[in-house]
Amino acid sequence: MADFQVIVAGAGMAGLAAAHTLQTADFSVKILEGRDRIGGRTYTDSSLGADIDLGAAWIHGPIGNPLTPLAVQCGVGTAYTDFANDRGNSIVPFAGDGRRLDTAAFTRGGHLFAGALAHLSGSILHPPPPLTARSLADLYAHGLPGVDLGSLSEAERLGYHFESVIGPQYEDASDLDLIDWRLSQTYLHLPGGDLLLPGGGYSRIVQGMAHGLDIQTGMAVSHIDYRDSTVVVHTNAGPLTADFIIVTVPLGVLQNGPITFRPTLPAAKRKAIGRLGMGNYEKIALQFPRTFWPLEPQWFTYLGHEETPLYAAWLNIAHFTEQPVLVATHSGSRAQQINRFSDEELIGGCMATLRLLFGSDVPEPVAYARTGWGTDPFSLGSYSYYKVGSRAGDRALLAQGVNGRLFFAGEATHPRYFGTVHGAYETGVRAARDVLAAVSSK
Repeated sequence: MADFQVIVAGAGMAGLAAAHTLQTADFSVKILEGRDRIGGRTYTDSSLGADIDLGAAWIHGPIGNPLTPLAVQCGVGTAYTDFANDRGNSIVPFAGDGRRLDTAAFTRGGHLFAGALAHLSGSILHPPPPLTARSLADLYAHGLPGVDLGSLSEAERLGYHFESVIGPQYEDASDLDLIDWRLSQTYLHLPGGDLLLPGGGYSRIVQGMAHGLDIQTGMAVSHIDYRDSTVVVHTNAGPLTADFIIVTVPLGVLQNGPITFRPTLPAAKRKAIGRLGMGNYEKIALQFPRTFWPLEPQWFTYLGHEETPLYAAWLNIAHFTEQPVLVATHSGSRAQQINRFSDEELIGGCMATLRLLFGSDVPEPVAYARTGWGTDPFSLGSYSYYKVGSRAGDRALLAQGVNGRLFFAGEATHPRYFGTVHGAYETGVRAARDVLAAVSSK
């Protein structure tokens, strides 16, 4: 198959998986990456004394996950993250005034929400909400079954609030009035919990995947012409030709970025691209001269005085690495909001929250690293979600090849694992097989 030339646009996990699959089949493959690095929306920062993934950070569901054996092969150290607080000591919650809440009660409140949401799926006791309830905000307005919030303790109510309001915004990287709650339920959770990668981060898997591949960084694609028997790919370094191209750029770039197509993409595909949502999820990692917080919890949650407060979720890197680092995360419109903050403003807000929770003697950070996925021209967002107005078949439409030469991959094209690295990986393999099928049919 060496006579067939394939260009892959994007050196994220989907692009690497596609190129690796095709090269194994003896195709000539070249990856074009606009950034000066590979990895796409995975990026491991080691400048703060620990390996911190500032993009995708977890293997979600290690059992049956294609990334799990890759992590083993690449020597990545993993650590279980107890999001549900099944161990009882993984989360420390704080009220808006900085008081530490009862963790067990807070967790019970979260479990009550999970049970109430589960009752909506095929329950004969509680009829489903009207079809007009598309967004999570609409769903909550109709009320969830089986929970009397007035009978709960403060910690239980706040736990319920965190899991029902803040949690979904982190899962979908968007706001409640934008998330289609029904379609979001089509995401398939693999078993085994969630694994953080403190021993090397995703970069180690990326480097392992990239070994032996022809990757050209700093090569931004601007125009793809697939009219004829060959594909012409225009870049900032000039045009390149190939027999096939696999486009793996994020949904946000397809929606708003500089890549144009000739001929124009089919109307059904363009409409699907426009209907899906591109979420926003941003982080700031702070390194301190000492650890002034307890090591045992994996997370700190701050409920604030707003429905969705800033600085609500903190990942305790010290728990996993013993390095004095905390990571504050924001999602949805809150992520867009902090992207407008200067570094000084963002750190100032972090410090005000930390001093409320842990005392006035909390020291200033000695170093930091922050993200800006929403403003990065090569991502224009963090990961896809089902926005109100989306349709069940939109991801399949996005995944469809065009004209037998133009193919698509990336987490947004996966019908069940959207928003994940393993979803991106699987779509890269699928797109490579689409190319193989196209060759076989000729």
